[in-house]
Amino acid sequence: MLREKLYSEEMDIKKHQADLAAIVLKKDENINQLTNDLQECIKELGVIKAILPKVFQERDFMWEEVKSYSEMNMPLNYEINMLKRKVDTLDEDFLMKECQIIILKDLIGKLFDLLASPDSLLE
Repeated sequence: MLREKLYSEEMDIKKHQADLAAIVLKKDENINQLTNDLQECIKELGVIKAILPKVFQERDFMWEEVKSYSEMNMPLNYEINMLKRKVDTLDEDFLMKECQIIILKDLIGKLFDLLASPDSLLE
């Protein structure tokens, strides 16, 4: 009986050792994978660090261009607003002249009607 119990416990120990070995192997695989991932990330970080100054330089250059274009736009926007006002004024003047022409045509038409009517000739 004691031998069977001892044999059973020995088998349990071997099973636990095998389980532990599998767990350790899995952890080692995970550590290796994480190490490989870390090395890849370090490489990518090195590339990014090399590119980053150029990106910052381009960003600063583009920002300066934006400021320059904004400064150039200010007078153009002012000129556009002035031209819009002139167009509005010309539209008003055009409408006024158009009304005056219509009134003059009506007056001329009435004068011709008065001159052409036989009643006006008798008077």
